[in-house]
Amino acid sequence: MNEIIFKKANSPFTLIIFGASGSLARLKLFPAIYELAKENRMPAEYKIVGYARTPMTNEEFRSNFEKSIKKKEKHVDQKVLNQLLENLFYVAGQYDQEDDYINFRKELKKIEKTRNRVRIAYFSVPPMAFKSIFKNLGIVNFNTKKTPLRLVIEKPFGYDLRSAKKLQKILKKYFESEQIYLLDHYLGKEAVSNLLSLRYANPILTTLMDKKYVSNIQIFGLEKSGIEGRSNYFDHVGIIRDMVQSHLLQILTYLTMYLPEQETDEAIHHEKARVLDSIRIKNIKTDVVRGQYKKYLDEPGIPKDSQTETFAALKLEMKHPLWRGVPIYMMAGKALKQKWTAVVIEFKPRKPQKNRKNLPPNRILIQLQPYEKIELSLLTKLGGKTFDFHELTTGRPIYCSGDCLTEHGRLLLDIIAGDRGLFLNFEEIFAAWVVTDPIQKMCSKKQKRCKDLLIYDEDSLGPKAADDLIENDGFSWFYSLPKNDKSNL
Repeated sequence: MNEIIFKKANSPFTLIIFGASGSLARLKLFPAIYELAKENRMPAEYKIVGYARTPMTNEEFRSNFEKSIKKKEKHVDQKVLNQLLENLFYVAGQYDQEDDYINFRKELKKIEKTRNRVRIAYFSVPPMAFKSIFKNLGIVNFNTKKTPLRLVIEKPFGYDLRSAKKLQKILKKYFESEQIYLLDHYLGKEAVSNLLSLRYANPILTTLMDKKYVSNIQIFGLEKSGIEGRSNYFDHVGIIRDMVQSHLLQILTYLTMYLPEQETDEAIHHEKARVLDSIRIKNIKTDVVRGQYKKYLDEPGIPKDSQTETFAALKLEMKHPLWRGVPIYMMAGKALKQKWTAVVIEFKPRKPQKNRKNLPPNRILIQLQPYEKIELSLLTKLGGKTFDFHELTTGRPIYCSGDCLTEHGRLLLDIIAGDRGLFLNFEEIFAAWVVTDPIQKMCSKKQKRCKDLLIYDEDSLGPKAADDLIENDGFSWFYSLPKNDKSNL
């Protein structure tokens, strides 16, 4: 057996977290940083520096960091955590004030002590703050020969195609393309990146992934939790920008793109963009369902007249040669019955199957959450002389048995190393906005009272109109959970 080589951060770095007082940093970034330290993947010299508008001392920032780790982890290595806390610092300032950045740069020099390092600016802030931070980082010049700067920009990049192109223009004014890391953390999930590997390694999957055999594709991104205190972010974004425009469309590209012979970053980006360019929603009024859970307006910080959707179900079509005529259905939402991220591929019946009525379709299920697995659903005959059938499901978990990290930890190591393979390019982002922009425009015209916004109960599976969307085409949503969870449906 080949020895497993575990990836580590070997060069000194400073990680600057913009929005370090917010929930994204607390829920995702802090645990990922602790994970790297616990796994002994940090270099000898590193600094973590938080920057946000909230006044806070270094000690208060360290206390908040420690609390977030102890809330997330069942068993904390206090020695590792204490060493990590010694390398944590905090600077308060506005995002749009140049003088604050001048002061911030001075503080960084005191904190860093040595200049030979990589600086990473992580944007854990809503898109509305991007423009000011881009400009001030460029004007004040946080990027030097000895301390090159890398910008890590979480999705969504902008609010629509127009704003995304404006942000790109500002970035190009101050930074080179190799400094920019456009991040969708789903691509750091082992199971998502494994979609391409499964297709490359298994020719049967490549053969079957074709309009000749597939009747429909369903992609789910369901969350049991609500907005988890992220009202300032979520109400400006909504589930379509937060989940569909990024995560679910990226899963779709990995699933349906041509597999380039050369597995280069450039070739994969090109094929993903080609898929995205081919996607359209035929009829916005009939092929999109938007919903909002009942208690959303009671969440702290949410305006009482908010029309932000917390649920969406969509029907997409593709002009891509492999997939023309195959409907793709997506469902994403908050405060639902279950947490479930999965892909369901249903196959067309051939003539022998058509002659036997009421047979369920063969399916491939690729589940990403709550745990990773792949299943193939077949049919087998019951005993006796009658031709009655029941489903035979064969499958196994997809699990990481080697160099395993959570997605943010994995992506942070890639950024430190300058590895851009799991990040997006602007061509993909623009193409994804072209898909979702028409939905947002339809509602923005009547924003005060958006008639298509349907109210649904928490702990449900969304509005009934979502079932009608797919059933009108003769299909139905396919939910599959572990046996002990099926009672939740």
